[in-house]
Amino acid sequence: MTKDEMDAIFAKHVAAEANNDVEAILETLTDDAEHDAVGDPEGLLTDREAIARRYRALFGALAEDKFETQRRYYGEDFFVDDSHWYGRVTGEFMGIPGGNRPLNFRILHVCEFRDGRISRENVWLDMAAIMSQLAPSAHA
Repeated sequence: MTKDEMDAIFAKHVAAEANNDVEAILETLTDDAEHDAVGDPEGLLTDREAIARRYRALFGALAEDKFETQRRYYGEDFFVDDSHWYGRVTGEFMGIPGGNRPLNFRILHVCEFRDGRISRENVWLDMAAIMSQLAPSAHA
């Protein structure tokens, strides 16, 4: 796949995330996609309904204001996207009530592509930044 093709698919994917549109997200994934949110207790997911549940839970916890790619590195059928996420914690995130507080953190996506869709999405969050902003002592 070309860089432009991968960029276009990922642009649809992150736009669907910004709109909390689970069905549109699933359309960007292959039927046998692997979704790996590193550190999530559910681990690697391959069942589409489980992936949809993960996204619904995320949308119940976070409201995105802005997602900015800082750098992107390409391989033949994959890329690594280094981005920054900005938004609010509207629900409980990482076991901590958000109280609609602002949150921003770096996020790394490693995505593999096949047949015009994402076949594997591996997501890494800057947990130190997240926890330092959500910790009760940060807002005392």
